Amino acid sequence: MDAAVGIYTRIMFPDMASQADPHLSDLQKAMLDATPDCIKVVSVDGALLAMNKAGRLALGVPEDSEFGMPWLPLLPDDVHAAGADALRKAAAGHTARFPGKSISPGGTIYWDNLLTPLIDADGRVLSILCVSRDVTEKTLLERRLEDAVNGERLLAREMRHRIKNLFSVVNGLTLIAEKEAASGNAPEAASRILREKLGALSRASDAVFAQEDGGGCDTGPVDVASVVRSVLEPYGDRCTVIGDKALVHRDAMTAFALLLHELATNSLKYGALSSDGDVAVRWRVDDGELNLTWIETGGPHIPAAPKRRGFGTEMVDRVVRSARGAISRDWRAEGLVVNLRFPRLAQD
Repeated sequence: MDAAVGIYTRIMFPDMASQADPHLSDLQKAMLDATPDCIKVVSVDGALLAMNKAGRLALGVPEDSEFGMPWLPLLPDDVHAAGADALRKAAAGHTARFPGKSISPGGTIYWDNLLTPLIDADGRVLSILCVSRDVTEKTLLERRLEDAVNGERLLAREMRHRIKNLFSVVNGLTLIAEKEAASGNAPEAASRILREKLGALSRASDAVFAQEDGGGCDTGPVDVASVVRSVLEPYGDRCTVIGDKALVHRDAMTAFALLLHELATNSLKYGALSSDGDVAVRWRVDDGELNLTWIETGGPHIPAAPKRRGFGTEMVDRVVRSARGAISRDWRAEGLVVNLRFPRLAQD
């Protein structure tokens, strides 16, 4: 764009040393109106002195305008600060650049704005030439690329998190199986109990990820109790399930089951299921809204709410948001209580 600025300068200011405000002939105007770049001449104090057709269209300035109005107020509010900073630099004799945009009924256009001071032989800044080039396609492509990169990073973090959780869950289920076998005076049964629990965990995982690939053809609703019991089955009578008859839209089942699975995993790592505690899951339906409470008791003493949020907590919150729900946590000394609300998730 630097080369284009030189061309526009020679067209508008053939005798730059003696002019601050361009007086354009019809030929000069026609040449400038032929370019898609927005070309503006601004005074050192920010007044708009001249502008080509593309500039008028972008900023909504009438064709018969005599100019003289402040330039920055014509820009969207969120680019004023960057524009003012660039204008100060240009008024001081330095080339400046800032990203801008214009908003119209047709959408948002993103611009790369280059401000070049027009300086006379004595070093005075006479005026400022601002050339704005449409970089919408490049900007949107960069944003899509950034979103894709961030998505890949999030996916990698989630994969590491799930692998780490898998080992934690297997270790926790092993301890639970050993305790159950010992309580029945049959320590040799621990491996059988563990296999049964791992089988239940496999079935629960099927419930969690059943329709993530979109390949399921059953569009009917799913019973809340069956989803909860399926996910919590590996933990046996350590988990109590109590709730009204309620149905979940099948397209929301994966998020709902994944949420319960993540809460159980976190409990197995840090909460009631990591020791001799218990979990109770209760829910009710109010005006089509599912209100579910996860209650842990008998686990490790909780002196206060944790100061940092782990990835598991972030993942739970993200799942809740994906289902348009809300979540709150009460870190009681005797155990964590989680209150969840899912609007439009319940179905009669």
